[in-house]
Amino acid sequence: MKKIFILVALICLALCTSCKQDDSDNQAQAEIRDIFYDLTLDYNLGNIYGMMDHVDNDYLHKGKITWHLNEEILNRKARFPLLEIEVLYIEINGKYAVAHTIDHYRSSVEDADYTEPEYSGYFSYFHRNQGSWLIYGDQSWIKKARPDLPSTKGQQAVSRAF
Repeated sequence: MKKIFILVALICLALCTSCKQDDSDNQAQAEIRDIFYDLTLDYNLGNIYGMMDHVDNDYLHKGKITWHLNEEILNRKARFPLLEIEVLYIEINGKYAVAHTIDHYRSSVEDADYTEPEYSGYFSYFHRNQGSWLIYGDQSWIKKARPDLPSTKGQQAVSRAF
């Protein structure tokens, strides 16, 4: 009888632990989806500063810093006044996440749809920093481009995660 009780207790513990993981992943996905909603709203209103509020101070995307991201947003805004981001799915790996989206840019002259992160990935890579998700950039290129460089904890985690 005692063995059965212990077995049932272990099964319940395992189920409760897996629920917490699912809940935290669901919460993370909801937070990242909210960021995409904010990005879309800020873009359409011309609030570039609002968009940049969702970018980590350590943003680095394939050798490009936040200045390049800001410049890219301004270039796209000049070409396409409207943006709609369709979130397909989000991969969560601890404190890192990759969002797969289709970005629909619209203007009166032309439309363009970009599948991310395959096209550019500027807004696709996230890092959880001090309790909130921020756009972090794909920093795995650092390890690939210069294996002789000492890597930081964050760069190792991104390289392992993706």
